[in-house]
Amino acid sequence: MARLDDARTRRASPGKKAHLFDDFLPHLIARLAYQLNTDLIEKLKAEGINVTRWRILAVLAMGDGITISQIIDGAMMRQSALSRALTNMVREGYVRRVVRRHDARCAEIYLTAKGRALFDSLNVVVRRREKRLLAGFSPREVSAAFTLMRRLSRNMRH
Repeated sequence: MARLDDARTRRASPGKKAHLFDDFLPHLIARLAYQLNTDLIEKLKAEGINVTRWRILAVLAMGDGITISQIIDGAMMRQSALSRALTNMVREGYVRRVVRRHDARCAEIYLTAKGRALFDSLNVVVRRREKRLLAGFSPREVSAAFTLMRRLSRNMRH
């Protein structure tokens, strides 16, 4: 507890000018997400793609042949936005829909070779961003950061 109190004292010390909300974790997370998304949007735009499409590609690259509801969960998006994007991506040849034989109400979505190539080229850009984000962290700190973020996310699901 003393260590936490020391950290609060340092943040509040009059000699240091702190940003508003620097001691409010949800704000820090939101600010980091904003910074990452702003940077991502610029990088993807240069490649001719938007964040919605990137998220769809990324989810499919991690688990090809998945359902719409699984993509919604993994890409963190609304069904209406996903449906529009998928329709366009099917038309453009990046993904394909396959109706399940045993349940015609359900379709599985797959990356095409063209979609996989697009994901692979963009993934290089995204991984560079991740490397920049984690610069200066030891392997142990990187592992701890991932563990912490996963745990925070799990806590918010309950």
